[in-house]
Amino acid sequence: MRQIIRVFLLLALLMPLGFSTPVAAQNSFVEDRQQQIQAKKQEIEERRREQDMLQRQALFAVSQLDVTNAQIEEVDEQLTQINSWIAAAEIRLGAVELARASALRRVTEAQSGADELQAQIAAIRLQLQDQVVEIYLDFVYEADFLLEDGDPNRDARRQFYAEELGADTQGLIDRLRRAIDDQQASIGEAEQAQAEIEQAQAEVDAALADLAELKEAQEKLQEEWDRKRDLLQAQIDAEAQAQLEVENEISGLSQDIAQIENEIERERERIRLEQERQRREAELARLAELERQRQDDLARLAAQERTGQFDDVGIPAPPEFFTPVEGEAGSGFGNRVHPIFGVVRFHAGLDFKNNMGDPIFAAASGTVIQVKNREGYGNTIIIDHGGGWTTLYAHLSQYNVSLNQQVEIGQTIGLVGSTGWSTGPHLHFEIRYQGSPRDPAKYLRL
Repeated sequence: MRQIIRVFLLLALLMPLGFSTPVAAQNSFVEDRQQQIQAKKQEIEERRREQDMLQRQALFAVSQLDVTNAQIEEVDEQLTQINSWIAAAEIRLGAVELARASALRRVTEAQSGADELQAQIAAIRLQLQDQVVEIYLDFVYEADFLLEDGDPNRDARRQFYAEELGADTQGLIDRLRRAIDDQQASIGEAEQAQAEIEQAQAEVDAALADLAELKEAQEKLQEEWDRKRDLLQAQIDAEAQAQLEVENEISGLSQDIAQIENEIERERERIRLEQERQRREAELARLAELERQRQDDLARLAAQERTGQFDDVGIPAPPEFFTPVEGEAGSGFGNRVHPIFGVVRFHAGLDFKNNMGDPIFAAASGTVIQVKNREGYGNTIIIDHGGGWTTLYAHLSQYNVSLNQQVEIGQTIGLVGSTGWSTGPHLHFEIRYQGSPRDPAKYLRL
């Protein structure tokens, strides 16, 4: 028993160290893990800022791609307009070409007719010349003299010669005039058609040149757009991949934080269990110490009983104690076989056989210094009567007083019960002087 007590005492002495070490370890562990969590959270913030920057860059790249697409659409619209102009010019050119071909045919026909008429004109002129020479040998013949040219003098002479030449000659002249007029008309029509063809061709050439220039610009712009698009798409893809990597990193960091928090919680639970174990050990040590004190008290009482130290020599006169209950006194003061544990144990009071609920009276006037349930005693009241004297009332079923209450002798303070280590309803009554139990039978009038 003494070895067990020593072990419990050692545990009790080491208990403060045991409590402080886990607490300190817990604080260090938790602080370290919380610092890790804070670092992880800061890293998550940095990753989120990086993610925001990547999103802004991606949006800018998309906007740039939209601008490039708008430029391509604008050039496409210009090309569409030019193509419509070219189509209209080509239609016009086709019509002009048809007119030109018709004019060329007419020119060819007129030229052919003019060539035929030329021979006739030459023959006519020879005939006219012969006739004029025969009439006027001194006349110097001029080609087309007989044709009108607006000269009044020549007109008079032509009139004179025409009248002299006769109707046949006049017919030749009319034929000559018509042939020349037709020839000039055909030549003029051919020249006009040719001019229109050349003008239309110039317009078509200009439109084709513009189209070629626009197509070249479009090709360059398309190449630039393709290059930009590839670069922007590569940038968008890279930023999307980077965002995915950032999200994965954030997820990993969040999982790390959750794992660290779980570690903290597990460590706290371990420390709590360790502290609970140490508290239980401390409680066992305390109970062992109480048991040691009780054994010491029992040994001291036994020694006092053997040496007769229970005599009242040197003890001041006690107050007059009133019997606390109406009932027969039973088990008395001293060693006895415990009714529950079956071993010889010291009985520090006097038991009274009573019925459940019988009133219990204050044995003397005093102050209530304890009203509580004690393990073996059950519901217990202790009254201080001054001068070092106290009385104890145990196994009660009910309290009728409260802590620090002043009571008078004979006042009902509770009711008989069977709480604590009891085999039935009864009152366990003790009288103590400076904490040492005294035999109640010596102080009561039974």
